[in-house]
Amino acid sequence: MKYNILIFISLFIIKISGAQVIPDSIKTIKNYQEVKPSEPDFGFSLIDSYPMYPDGRKGIKQLIIDNIHYPDKAKKKRIEGEVIIKFTVGIDGFISNYEVIKSVNKELDNEAIRVLKLMERWEPAYQKGRPVKFTLTQSIMFKL
Repeated sequence: MKYNILIFISLFIIKISGAQVIPDSIKTIKNYQEVKPSEPDFGFSLIDSYPMYPDGRKGIKQLIIDNIHYPDKAKKKRIEGEVIIKFTVGIDGFISNYEVIKSVNKELDNEAIRVLKLMERWEPAYQKGRPVKFTLTQSIMFKL
């Protein structure tokens, strides 16, 4: 019996400490906006609200513009193209699970991931009032 109570208390503490939501004061200052997927699956969604990032897609675009560096090897070989990265916004607002779904070349793929790892913390997606993981894709165009 004591063992069951101990497990219950441990799970409860983990549950309440796990998902930390970004305070409204920070969301207001940084102008968090929803970032909806480019093409919704099947035309509908069970999500109450999509993940939010400071200034939404515009903020992501500015992050890329400010931080992207064309790798020297790719520049010398005149390699150009679009890299598409899939990533997950976790219930804690941090991104993970970076996956290249459209590759151009290893150097460009790595640079795209490097820049996306610079993203600030997101406000997670919500379903039925609870934060949920959400997968998004981001395209980065490399052109000389």
